[in-house]
Amino acid sequence: MAFLGYGAVAALGGAFVYANLPTYLTIGAVAPKFAHLATAKLIPIKGGPREIETIDKSEQFTANELFQKGPIMVMAVRRPGCMLCRREAAELHTLLPLLKEKGIGLAAVVHESKGANQFKSYFSGGDVYLDTERTFYGPNERWLPHWVGFLRFGTYSNVYKAKKAKVEGNMEGEGRLLGGVYLIANNDIVYTHLEKEWGDAANIDEVRAAIETFNVKTK
Repeated sequence: MAFLGYGAVAALGGAFVYANLPTYLTIGAVAPKFAHLATAKLIPIKGGPREIETIDKSEQFTANELFQKGPIMVMAVRRPGCMLCRREAAELHTLLPLLKEKGIGLAAVVHESKGANQFKSYFSGGDVYLDTERTFYGPNERWLPHWVGFLRFGTYSNVYKAKKAKVEGNMEGEGRLLGGVYLIANNDIVYTHLEKEWGDAANIDEVRAAIETFNVKTK
């Protein structure tokens, strides 16, 4: 019986070690190229924060059409209802005055519409689109298994930050597909952040620096 107990402890310890390995080793981290993102098929998600999401497939367009309007920062949201994603959205929203000064737009893409309108409460000033083929989450989708997410120490640190910021959320929707943040300008991606774990938000100072130092060629 003792042998079985030691075996269980060893197995649990191994699970903790594996779960906390850098996720680029376990699930990969291939950053997309501009040409890949430009092919994304997007549909505007309409409605206010208290309304049901409305999607009209006839309004579908490619992301390249959006990019050609000018530089833009796009957040690929892991799960609209997640307090961790909403905290990152709220942080990015604080950069809105700087983005406007530089002539840079702000948008978010989601891979499911559930909770997208409530998400807008933390992302005012930015449009939200349904990424119908999850292009912004590729070219190699990074799915973090639930058991890995719950065993990662970073998850609980990020939850603490979200609660400290008084951000509310829910557990509804698919939360395993990791997202990211992209600054896109002049047919290029000039800043990329790939989410490494639940709530791994882009470093706001790095994002600000990317905005401030890049010479945006506005039309």
